[in-house]
Amino acid sequence: MFCVIQEIETQKVNKNGYSKELCSYSFSIQGIQYYTYSYSDERFERPIKKAYRISIHHSFRENGKVKKKQFVLCTVNYYDLATDSFTIYDWCNEKINMVSEVLKESVDDIYELVQEKIEPLTEQIQEEFVKTEEYKTHEEHERITTIYALNKTEFTRKYEVDGNEYDKCYDVFGELRNPEYLEKIKREYRERKEYEEKSRSYQEDFWSNYNKHFGGSSSYYNILSNNHTNEDKETLKQFYRVLSKKFHPDANPDIDTSKEMQLLNKLKAEWGV
Repeated sequence: MFCVIQEIETQKVNKNGYSKELCSYSFSIQGIQYYTYSYSDERFERPIKKAYRISIHHSFRENGKVKKKQFVLCTVNYYDLATDSFTIYDWCNEKINMVSEVLKESVDDIYELVQEKIEPLTEQIQEEFVKTEEYKTHEEHERITTIYALNKTEFTRKYEVDGNEYDKCYDVFGELRNPEYLEKIKREYRERKEYEEKSRSYQEDFWSNYNKHFGGSSSYYNILSNNHTNEDKETLKQFYRVLSKKFHPDANPDIDTSKEMQLLNKLKAEWGV
């Protein structure tokens, strides 16, 4: 039993590559302006017309003659491998289980055969793809939207507001579009903090007077506020691991990602994870 990958030519050029532009746009709800983003309809053409038919071959003897059986698992496009869209389980699981039953072979052994054959081909194709303008443009869009998500999270935490408040002030590129609304958020934050400080001071005075005059045994504890639940912290840990891997200097030899890493490490400390 062995795996064969046969290169075949596709009929048409794939015109559904990644979008060429990341666009900022605004919309209004009940008189409030929001800034969001979308991708352009214009996409990169994908000129390579190749696909790969993955099959399992099995040779056996019957009545003294060598016979062969072939089981086609799937056909995967060049760009599915280039963009890491292909996974053996999602594409081949049903067929692999069928082959396992027919040939009385282990499912794990068949997976291993396919993995050993497809892995070097995938690496070769991805090395080619990262040199294309499509890949570089898509990676820049990913970088921008990831920083946008980080900034939005930090803004939400800093001013203790709903996540959508960031989108009333800034666009996806981090440009301040509504300075008046930002000042409103800052003013309301200051007012909340002043009110909380007055309330805390009142409580401290109350318990101090209570203990002084009535000999109460209660003590007042200064508790550090933390808005993150344990479940939130687990999610934030995953967030940090994924982003630190993406923006680590070793993964970006041609791009200065020091600012992104500084922001990410600052968030990690403030999140308490």
